Amino acid sequence: MTIAILTSYNSDLLKKDFEKFLYSKNIDITCWWNSFNLQEKAIFDLTSPFYLVKPDIALMHFEIEWLLGDIIHDILKYNLHDRKSKLEEAKIKFSSLVSLISNNLPNTKIVIENFIFRNKTYLGHLDINIEMGLYEIINSFNTFLLTIKSQFPDKIILHDYSSLIENIGRNHCYDNRIFHLAKNPFARSFYQKLFEHYYSVISIVTLPRKKCLVVDLDNTLWGGIIGQDGIDNIELGNSGIGEAYVQFQKYLLNYYRKGIFLSVCSKNNYNDAIEVIEKHPDMILRKEYFSALKINWSDKVTNLKAIAKDLNIGIDSLVFIDDNPAECELVKQQLPEVEVINLTGDPDNYINQMNSVDSLNTIFLTEEDLNRNRMYVADEKRKELEHSYTNLDEYLTSLEMQAFIKVNNPTHAQRVSQLTQKTNQFNLTTKRYTIEDIKNFLTDNKHRIYTLHLVDKFGDNGIVVMAIVELKNDKWIIDTFLMSCRVIGRQAETALLNSILEDATKSNINIVRGEFIKTKKNEPAEDFYSKHGFTSFSTNEWSIKFPFTINKHFVKINREL
Repeated sequence: MTIAILTSYNSDLLKKDFEKFLYSKNIDITCWWNSFNLQEKAIFDLTSPFYLVKPDIALMHFEIEWLLGDIIHDILKYNLHDRKSKLEEAKIKFSSLVSLISNNLPNTKIVIENFIFRNKTYLGHLDINIEMGLYEIINSFNTFLLTIKSQFPDKIILHDYSSLIENIGRNHCYDNRIFHLAKNPFARSFYQKLFEHYYSVISIVTLPRKKCLVVDLDNTLWGGIIGQDGIDNIELGNSGIGEAYVQFQKYLLNYYRKGIFLSVCSKNNYNDAIEVIEKHPDMILRKEYFSALKINWSDKVTNLKAIAKDLNIGIDSLVFIDDNPAECELVKQQLPEVEVINLTGDPDNYINQMNSVDSLNTIFLTEEDLNRNRMYVADEKRKELEHSYTNLDEYLTSLEMQAFIKVNNPTHAQRVSQLTQKTNQFNLTTKRYTIEDIKNFLTDNKHRIYTLHLVDKFGDNGIVVMAIVELKNDKWIIDTFLMSCRVIGRQAETALLNSILEDATKSNINIVRGEFIKTKKNEPAEDFYSKHGFTSFSTNEWSIKFPFTINKHFVKINREL
């Protein structure tokens, strides 16, 4: 992983400290920084080292003072027309820099830090009361960043640097004396916060998002202990500490809206706790929002394992939050894969603590994300139906499954990339691809990307199976084949493989090859090729020669090539 950090400030004082910071995160990243005052040359000169290193991420941290020039310090020198002209010139300049990077580094994510003045405007109250004052100028520029992003929606990530400064305070972030001496605007004490800010977006781009947020109840979702205080005496309402818990629940509900599972892991009497969840008038997170409820007296390690099993996700997909430091420490020791957040202090501060959990954040939302929790409810209905059958074939027939299979559909690029980044269990090669990689496959005439969208009588499962096939003159090679763990056992993978093999036959291809690369998590896919008539010809490689036998499944196929 290579990151290029483009700055308008002198970064020499930060470089070594940032490298130490990344080392502490145990992440293998190489950083390239432009030399001071040469940021434009680095971008405009297509032979510069910036392009030679081909960074995975280009982080643009340019200060508004550099972009706007002397208007910052003497705005009244310019009339309204000139102020508008200066703003437009700066927008055009910045937009051209972004376009150059995007056009010449097609596989690079571009992170743009938004803008804030180092110092408050010297005009005081006058500034906000005149047309095209400095506040209006900077607000206009930050809004303009959305226009730039709309031109490259899959490549550009906007990062909220201005909120970081506002939350900490300018006086704690900047040191004018250091800026005048070394052209580095930052106070030494601010470095750690700045590095954490940079790392937050790096981790979102490079690390998979967690799938489930597991919450405690007492002193986490409400104040007090339900078993002792009773439903009428816990703190949960529209005033005082109770209001803080209500706001925290509303905050957690947003994770549900974004496709994160919510679950409960609490040592309590089930009936006492469920009464609050279902009947308390100020409870926001009702029972239907939770994918799993482990409310009992078992230890939390056991319950967390059970939640992961119930949701069919890895234990490393969990984030556990609790106010009890002893419980948190136990989970940390026995389940190091689980990310643990020990909520401390007043509940008014819980939201701020959760805002630092980067593993739950995302930059893009797909339809599958927005509908994930609804899909899970449908999955539970399918499980109930399955228990009523003793014959698997009869159960699969009863689901009335339909698969909509498409090839090289550009509207699926985001979802395909997401699946390669997130899917671990039924993933034959575990190759990770960015959306830019997928777009390249779609247009290079050397690959076919297959997607399978599964629907049954309980609802829409979304795109749950995909494959990337490399096209050779005499054979096809399955580079990637994966399936969401939500639909394991429903034969959707067989339906897609049959379609690939049928297409190969129509293209006069006699051999299809595939590879299985074993990992710690993909055991469910280990026998995929052997079960579907492929023959092993090396340690990891499999092939099938034509004619082949159609594999039986109970999925009705709808083809859209």
